[in-house]
Amino acid sequence: MQIAIYSRKSKLSELGDSVENQINLCRQYIKLNYKSDENILIYEDDGFSGKDTERPMFKKLMNDIKQKKIKILVCYKIDRISRNVADFSNTIKFLEQYNVDFVSITEKFDTSTPMGRAMIHISSVFAQLERETIAQRI
Repeated sequence: MQIAIYSRKSKLSELGDSVENQINLCRQYIKLNYKSDENILIYEDDGFSGKDTERPMFKKLMNDIKQKKIKILVCYKIDRISRNVADFSNTIKFLEQYNVDFVSITEKFDTSTPMGRAMIHISSVFAQLERETIAQRI
């Protein structure tokens, strides 16, 4: 089973966890829940906003999913994937199309369950609200 970790940190804010910390926390989660931390693919976009999906390593991740290299995608928080509801929803649909489960370790969402799939869409709305609020402040 191939597991990938995706992490992202915007340069717009000094708040939040570093890319390295996100990856370490995801590794700990994987080791605890999947009993392995070997052969994990790491994708990190440091200095990229979550306003859209035009990020180099995110694109590489999506391409690797198309090539069926990944079965589970683990992320620190759902807003690391996107802070745009439409982009996030499209990403989840893409993952479903390729039978890839998505796990957000902070929110404890796991798309391998019906409740996890429902809750992840609700949370994406709040991620977009947070991005728009931050943009107004700046």
